[in-house]
Amino acid sequence: MSHGSSQNQDTINLADSLKSPLMIAIGVVSLVYAPVLYSELGNLWTREYYQFFPFAFASMLFFAATRAAREPELSGNWLRQSLRVLLVAAAAAATAIGCLKSRPLLCYAGYALVLATLLDLFRESDSRRRLLYLILPVLMTVRPPQNRDEQVVQKLQLITSRIASDFLNVLQIDHIREGNVIQPMIGVPLEVADACSGVQSLFTVMFIAAFIGVSKQYSIVRSLLLMGTAVFWALLMNVGRVLTIAVAQVKFTLDLTTGWQHDAVGYGAMLLAIPFLLSTDRFIQFIFGGIPDDPRKYDRINVFVLAWNWLFTVPAETASSKKAAIDSELRWSQLPTSRRVLVLSMACAVLLTAVPAWVLPGFLRSLPAAAPAPAAVPQQALPEPAAEASAGLPRPVLPGHRLSAATNTEVLS
Repeated sequence: MSHGSSQNQDTINLADSLKSPLMIAIGVVSLVYAPVLYSELGNLWTREYYQFFPFAFASMLFFAATRAAREPELSGNWLRQSLRVLLVAAAAAATAIGCLKSRPLLCYAGYALVLATLLDLFRESDSRRRLLYLILPVLMTVRPPQNRDEQVVQKLQLITSRIASDFLNVLQIDHIREGNVIQPMIGVPLEVADACSGVQSLFTVMFIAAFIGVSKQYSIVRSLLLMGTAVFWALLMNVGRVLTIAVAQVKFTLDLTTGWQHDAVGYGAMLLAIPFLLSTDRFIQFIFGGIPDDPRKYDRINVFVLAWNWLFTVPAETASSKKAAIDSELRWSQLPTSRRVLVLSMACAVLLTAVPAWVLPGFLRSLPAAAPAPAAVPQQALPEPAAEASAGLPRPVLPGHRLSAATNTEVLS
């Protein structure tokens, strides 16, 4: 009987959490930005190394629903207020420019900034800490401009191939490396590009690090430190994949390049990255742990101790300090009607910048169309290069072609 009542209580608490002001606000913002989300998330799904984005949104929504207080809190120092104004202004500018120029990525960045502003307006119900740190998993889904993410993946592939080749030399496994392709003397060539893409990518490992940070309620600085170490572990993970496949292919004549065996090696390497990140997290705790500020040793507040703890830790609050913080908060229910109208008007003005995405032509370009294949030139229409070279005659140029001066070969115009 008690077990069933506890389950009902959990269901009620979850339902109440989904009806909280923060979750309602996130739902309204997501509805306004629906064309943007449809376009950009559809584009992210075509890139395998971004297919973790459903888990990023799910983790943010889950922790926001279970940790947020019932009412927004609008107080804060001048730095906090300036940050909110900058976030709102940047979100409105990015959304407006993205709608006018039909660039869903800019609008999606504006959507992420609006979510960051909403999370900053709410505190945790137990520690009274602001929820801004929950935006980290969502920020992982915002692609950098000018396809910088693809450039990062390509550089990771090149570094992985070089390191894997050096290890193969140490293991005395004869091979030839050409760019990102490693060709052992026995077996098929190994594409390093496959090892650094898909769900076993750098971005997936960085998301796991961000998830560890938000689940343990770390500060943004400490979570970023852990996410920075993900670059090393992703590199080690991909090098291990390449070495495993190469050794199995040469030493044991076992083909792990295709089928479920290849997937098993990839997911096994991904699972190994999780304990490595947790171990790194404990090391960061050892190096950047909080400093206790004992009032018996200090006759005044130590500014350096406060700054260190604010950057790297979330110190536990005493009952008296928590009560003082609650008393100083400016809640939504305490605002006069004129102030509420002003805040709601500003919020509506920001959200209205996303409305043109519903009506502007050409905005909903969720998936880029595949480029048409070039038309094949009939072989019989091309003259024989050997005969012409032996005769010393100039080669005729077909319509739509031009002659390369460097190699005397014919290329498409």
